[in-house]
Amino acid sequence: MIPTIFQLGPFPIHSFGLLMVCCFVVAHRRLYLSLERAGGRPELAESMIFWAALGGLVGARVDYLLTLSENFWSDPIGAIFSGAGFVFYGGFFGGVLALFILLRRHRCPFLRYADLSASALAIGYAIGRIGCLLSGDGDYGTQSSLPWAMSFELGVVPTPPGVLVHPTPIYETIAAIFTALLIVRLEQTRFLERTGSLFSVYLVLSAISRFVVEEFRIEPIVWSGFTQAQLAALGAILFAVILYFTGHRFARVPQMELPR
Repeated sequence: MIPTIFQLGPFPIHSFGLLMVCCFVVAHRRLYLSLERAGGRPELAESMIFWAALGGLVGARVDYLLTLSENFWSDPIGAIFSGAGFVFYGGFFGGVLALFILLRRHRCPFLRYADLSASALAIGYAIGRIGCLLSGDGDYGTQSSLPWAMSFELGVVPTPPGVLVHPTPIYETIAAIFTALLIVRLEQTRFLERTGSLFSVYLVLSAISRFVVEEFRIEPIVWSGFTQAQLAALGAILFAVILYFTGHRFARVPQMELPR
């Protein structure tokens, strides 16, 4: 693992932070192209990435603090400003809410732009998980003897010496790349004309991959044998199915120029 790549004077350059920068740069480029080719407003790509990132950070932090329950009140300041504790689905919903507000301000149809953001979301997530892998931030899984099992002894949250675990960030990166490739392909078809359909595909595939990966991670069971992330994934799948069949009823979208 390489938590710190190098020192720039007194400032350490962390692998997670560097990969997050790469995540935003690549996601911005993908979103810009998707908006440009589908007749959207590509000049909004930078603002969309910024507000999605800001809303995602706030949402992830709030979700984490909610999971602390009574432990939060023993040291609220320390809990809020500690470097640990960011929850994926809290970040996802926070980012979506921020985008919804931004697009409403610019009078842009939210579902249409959500469809066009799907590939950027998947690509960005794939790159972000590589950052988790390099930093060894505790997102790895349970102990494993599989040939590809890894040790995170040098990680930010190290594994015990000699213990090999499931490299779950790799699993999620592979799943996200597959999702991104499929969505990019669907963007080039008439599938995109059905408002909400592409975002629904993203939600279903990302939720399924997260649900499966949770089986290999060290997470507490919160209800009926499921972790918090698995319950959120089931909710996301249900919402995606409803959105796929009803989204077009809530948005009158002009004929879009499909990518060539």
